[in-house]
Amino acid sequence: MSVPADEAIRSSRQQTPATVCPLCGGKGKAVKPITILSLLTEEAKALASTSEGFRFCFTPSCDVAYFHPTNGERFLRRDVRLPIGLKEKESPRSVCYCFNHSVEEIEAEVATTGTSRIPADIADKCRRGLDSCEERNPKGSCCLSDVSRVLKEALRRKSEGRSSSDAATEPAQTNCCKESEEKRS
Repeated sequence: MSVPADEAIRSSRQQTPATVCPLCGGKGKAVKPITILSLLTEEAKALASTSEGFRFCFTPSCDVAYFHPTNGERFLRRDVRLPIGLKEKESPRSVCYCFNHSVEEIEAEVATTGTSRIPADIADKCRRGLDSCEERNPKGSCCLSDVSRVLKEALRRKSEGRSSSDAATEPAQTNCCKESEEKRS
């Protein structure tokens, strides 16, 4: 008996119920309380029983921004003070919240110059400690892997002579900022 493709994909993720979004079943990543406290609207923060233990839902089409696997609390995109770039369909789609870079900015730079200086610029600013990813990025971590993925996709489309489309949104595990420094300490 064969397993349906979507079921096989879900089981290959090896996610537990505590790590997946209760609405869409997509991957969720733990965020620190500072992310919740910094990015939820005042109204949403007033409804939260805690700022601890939340996870960010990476599924672009899902309206859930944060969910709590234990107490069942959920906060939707509208409960976040800023648009969540990977969940947006309209421009501009933010990809770097600390230094205000968008998917469209990277794509335009690739279209005109054949490359982008943005990843190097972000990495330089991160090395100088100018970032605050946990407070500004809805996913609660560094954007550089997302920026690099957007650049790679833009370069691929340019080499194929194709027009702009949504960049891949599967979260990557590499970081550039304070998180990397903390791991080295």
